[in-house]
Amino acid sequence: MNKKTQTVLERYAKSLVEVAVEQQQTEIMAEEIRTVLTVFAETDLAAVLKHDGISQSDKADLIRTFQKSASVYFSNFLEIVIQNEREAYLYEILQLVLEKLSDVTNTYDIVVTSAVALTQAQKERVLKIAADKLAVSKGRLVEKIDPSIIGGLIIDADNQVVDMSIRRQLREFKMNLK
Repeated sequence: MNKKTQTVLERYAKSLVEVAVEQQQTEIMAEEIRTVLTVFAETDLAAVLKHDGISQSDKADLIRTFQKSASVYFSNFLEIVIQNEREAYLYEILQLVLEKLSDVTNTYDIVVTSAVALTQAQKERVLKIAADKLAVSKGRLVEKIDPSIIGGLIIDADNQVVDMSIRRQLREFKMNLK
């Protein structure tokens, strides 16, 4: 991505984050953006919006479908994206907005990887560990199951990782034997 494109993405993301903070809508905005990003992930919408063979009005109609269930602030933002013909960048802009909202609110996805599903008590303990060791005061717990870690947990939040897995311990033990 070139510098000009990155500047455009930053400008749009910064504007939406500022509105969300000013209007005290950070949590609502983050949830709306997660919903739209889920649609992007489950469909080929990003490629469709970037495709030159699809008319601007068709792209605008696709984006306007999100406005029906969006807050007034997010809806206005989407309309600005359409008016300025920035539909091709919408996915990247929304990812950047989500990152910036996480930074502003100190709320991150806390990804916990375990060999088996966690109980509610274990999930609460993971959130406490994330708060204590990773300085993430609040977050959304995202659980992943990976039997290859054998046991224990790997907690990842805000690009910080706490690896308490048996796999890591065995790897370290093996290295110490050499």
